Amino acid sequence: MKYYKHILLILTMLILAILSACSSSSTRDSATKANGSEDSYKFGVVLMTLNSEYWKIVMAGAKDAAKELGVEVQFFGPPEESQYEQQNKMIEDLVVSGSDAIIVAPSQAEAILPALNSADQKDIPVILADADAKFEKKVSFIGTENYKAGKLGGEFVSKHLQLKDGDKVAIIRGQLGSKTHDDRTNGFKEALKGKNIEFIIQDAQSDRLKAVSVMENILTANPDVKAVFATSDEMALGASKALENKGNTNIPIIGFDGTPNGLDALKNGKMLANVAQQPYQIGYQAVEAAYKTKKGEKVEKRIDTGVNVVTKENVEEEIVKINGYLGK
Repeated sequence: MKYYKHILLILTMLILAILSACSSSSTRDSATKANGSEDSYKFGVVLMTLNSEYWKIVMAGAKDAAKELGVEVQFFGPPEESQYEQQNKMIEDLVVSGSDAIIVAPSQAEAILPALNSADQKDIPVILADADAKFEKKVSFIGTENYKAGKLGGEFVSKHLQLKDGDKVAIIRGQLGSKTHDDRTNGFKEALKGKNIEFIIQDAQSDRLKAVSVMENILTANPDVKAVFATSDEMALGASKALENKGNTNIPIIGFDGTPNGLDALKNGKMLANVAQQPYQIGYQAVEAAYKTKKGEKVEKRIDTGVNVVTKENVEEEIVKINGYLGK
């Protein structure tokens, strides 16, 4: 009898030990998830700047995706889009801190490559958002096909404005060397190549105040300009202000981005049309791609988030959509 009691005691102790081990393992698993080291990730998002409406919409999309997926996102960006050296430093800092993935909207495609290579050497996935670069190790490019979008703007101008051979069209673009603005400019010109248009192209670095000065200078030298295409809404708004200053509000402006201020200007007759991107989707799908990559899921190499030309006929609908993204 004592023998059986002894065996029963040993079995009881073994069962308690197993239950204790399972409980400990479960607690460790819960703690691991709570600390974000297994199913939760931290992504660094480096944008061209954090100051403009456009990038705030990108951030809104990224925040919503992060909330739904249970990940953390941190946003970085220089005061101005032209300050690409600061972008590089921000990426390098994220590499050192061990970000789980880095999402970048590069201001200067070539200049950003050393920083992206540093991320690759540390096996940190890189997603390019909004602006592409010749970085073969990227997980994906997510954004607008800018050449096609610029061409869409040019086709609108060709269809709706009665331009003749030799007419002048001003293009106010973002900084020279930016692939984004190169593609938008070249796509727009391509759509009008059969009309023998004289293009007056000036760099305003995606800055509204600089665009005012640039547009005023263009009008002084070329008072007969027939239309203006700006490769961002900030510059389109600056051009609109310059036309007001010069009393030439009859010159049509085509903006690019579809920001709230740009759409309001279109609604109020200060723009003829706007090539509207989908910045919310760019931010959302970039975070989603980073998450899928970390989970070992397949991500398409290029994801086109699309554009549409907004006019006075559909601007109200676009404004409602954008305000919804921003919680207004």
